[in-house]
Amino acid sequence: MAAKGSGRVGQKGELFPPKGVREEAGLKPGDQVIYKAEHGRITVVKIPGLKEAYSRRKTTKISFQEFEKMTAEVLSE
Repeated sequence: MAAKGSGRVGQKGELFPPKGVREEAGLKPGDQVIYKAEHGRITVVKIPGLKEAYSRRKTTKISFQEFEKMTAEVLSE
């Protein structure tokens, strides 16, 4: 289910998405994210922690080189 809502930008440029949006995205305090700005929109993607990434190991296997390549592609977009 998609969540939407409006947030605000703080005095120092902080972004404050609504609670429902954070919950739907699985974001918790201290999580790391990647921001991508394009055509007046900002996309936020959660970077999984080690435990979460390791738990996904059963369904996804890539080499470290593939991971580095994918990371570079995401960051260059």
